[in-house]
Amino acid sequence: MYYFYIIGKTICLFLPRKLAYSFARWLATCQYYFSKKDRVVVINNLYPIIEDKKKREECAKKVFINFAYYLVDFFRYSKLNEDFVEKYVRISGLEFLEEATRQQKGVIAVTAHIGNYELAGAVTSLAGYKVNAVALSHKDKRVNDFFDKQRGMVGINVIPASIAIKRCFSILRNGELVAFLGDRVFSGSGLVANMFSRQALLPRGPAFFSLKTQASFLPAFFVRENKNFYHLIFEKPINTKGLQTEEDVVKEYSLVLEKYIMMYPDQWYLFQPYWL
Repeated sequence: MYYFYIIGKTICLFLPRKLAYSFARWLATCQYYFSKKDRVVVINNLYPIIEDKKKREECAKKVFINFAYYLVDFFRYSKLNEDFVEKYVRISGLEFLEEATRQQKGVIAVTAHIGNYELAGAVTSLAGYKVNAVALSHKDKRVNDFFDKQRGMVGINVIPASIAIKRCFSILRNGELVAFLGDRVFSGSGLVANMFSRQALLPRGPAFFSLKTQASFLPAFFVRENKNFYHLIFEKPINTKGLQTEEDVVKEYSLVLEKYIMMYPDQWYLFQPYWL
């Protein structure tokens, strides 16, 4: 995979963005038709969300294509600047982030594998906020270093999941922002949440830190609009003061997550079986 990323980055930096998108769309379409395993998994993940079989399959194909677009923009981080953000990104709910930051008690930003979650951190960093992101380390050190270098280009400080607890407490005490992916458990234990009349495991980390600290719990999503444009959305913080358990916090977040998956099922990138 390491050489795939190196080649992909080289091509995406050489080609104009629109041509890189066209090339990525072609590769993603081939992947959709030739990788039966991935295709079936994505279609099954969409089953509780989209009833019609044909629409579900069309949506699954778009998942592959939108994920390829996501990779193009990730590979092009060295070209990312304020001009790109001003031209291609609109931001809603920034007042929620500003208010949470002013409280100086730390911000727990929770997103999902929707749209371009990597670019969400990059744009937030370019907007002047220090972004720390908890990320699962790749098994191949070369791949891990590649991803960390890309994120570092746009000012994102990566926190390996294996050492996240101590680091996150320190960062939150300093009043900084810590970003989590809140829709999939890749390591450790998770908590059961009900969505779309099904059950899924969600990470307990954000809920754990929200109850152990006074940091704001801020859902945020970065979704694609009209192929070339993005919308960064900061939702109203979840009030965790009246919640007693991690399960209570996860339940509140799952309601927000369910809403965004419903709105953007073709941008929900999970290629592993999701439902319990």
